[in-house]
Amino acid sequence: MSKTPIREYLDGYGDGIHGTPIYADDGEYYFINGNNIKDGKIIVDDNTLKISKQEYEKIKRPLSDNSLLISINGTLGNIGVYKGEKIALGKSACYLNVKDICNKYFVKYLLSTKEFQKYIMLVAHGSTIKNLAPSQIADYVPELPDDINADKVASLLKSIDDKIENNVQINKSLEFMAKTLYDYWFVQFDFPDVNGRPYKTSGGKMVWNEELGREIPAGWETGQVSDLGDVVAGGTPSTEHPEYFILDGIAWITPKDMSLLDGKYIFHGATDISEEGLKNSSAKLMPAGSVVYTTRAPIGYVAVAGNDVCTNQGFKSVVPKEHIGTEFVYYTLKSLEEHFKNVGNGSTFSEVSKETFSTVPICIPPQEIIREFRTLVNKWSHMQKKTQLENRKLIDLRDFLLPMLMNGQVTFCS
Repeated sequence: MSKTPIREYLDGYGDGIHGTPIYADDGEYYFINGNNIKDGKIIVDDNTLKISKQEYEKIKRPLSDNSLLISINGTLGNIGVYKGEKIALGKSACYLNVKDICNKYFVKYLLSTKEFQKYIMLVAHGSTIKNLAPSQIADYVPELPDDINADKVASLLKSIDDKIENNVQINKSLEFMAKTLYDYWFVQFDFPDVNGRPYKTSGGKMVWNEELGREIPAGWETGQVSDLGDVVAGGTPSTEHPEYFILDGIAWITPKDMSLLDGKYIFHGATDISEEGLKNSSAKLMPAGSVVYTTRAPIGYVAVAGNDVCTNQGFKSVVPKEHIGTEFVYYTLKSLEEHFKNVGNGSTFSEVSKETFSTVPICIPPQEIIREFRTLVNKWSHMQKKTQLENRKLIDLRDFLLPMLMNGQVTFCS
């Protein structure tokens, strides 16, 4: 076995600026920190702050096609592959520039092992918020077989990750299609009229609705969220009974689990609960197809239960009525995110009560239109669920192979 420190794979490393740049709403460059690094990627969104090119030139780091990024403050050890994104680094993001003669993906997978994750937990410093120094990453010494083929190891693991990412992109496309159709039909009201033409654009009759404060198609009804299905609040078993929390039991979802969601469906959280835990708490078991929605810390995460689930008290969920169906409920709740955030109350954190959640006014289309929407979207949702389940198996396969490839238990035929 060989013992080569990570620094031998690198020709440079460091972290971002230990200060605050001058932000610019119209800036060309995103200013990222460790929380922007996840699942091998650099994640930016509408909330990511920007800086100008002039500011970037002052604080830029020597990133290249061989750069890896890793989070070193708070959440430790999340790794991303730099692919030319226009970014500048804050102090909680570390860059590692891999030598041209080395395989950057092999280094990435070395830093994805449980051994490395254990190492950084041991060497991290800070009593409240844990921190890593870039030099501590460079000092890590993995133990590898003398005859390990770095390129083949990296190629195999990357092929699995590439398939996972391809599936993620497929699901994003399917989700975009379904959300666009919902908005087109039920927000813009351009569902097909009796002649198959877009209703509102083609001059379909609209009437003012006082309760909703807008025009809706003639003949459509108003109702409230509780008209879509049974509204169910969640609960948490007593933590004084550790036997209530198990690894392989009844799916129990928390808002944190929702923040890590990789698609439309949720199957399990980080922790399951036992039958006794369910029986001795206010949590309620809901069937597959229920729509779970976080109503505090934060408000607005939404997912479809891929199997029977229950949730903690941070949720209000809807078990859809059969004639309404999961898809219409799911996209209706997604469309109400801003409304729910506006009606939330609470001194410590905003929360939407069960009564408030249940009584939010909504527009309810005729049954035949809901049925037609459901027919179109159900096939896309079935594909999304199938692809998410495939990704779970691929992740398990990758995580199973990773340590065995690194310690020589699995080798390649010549």
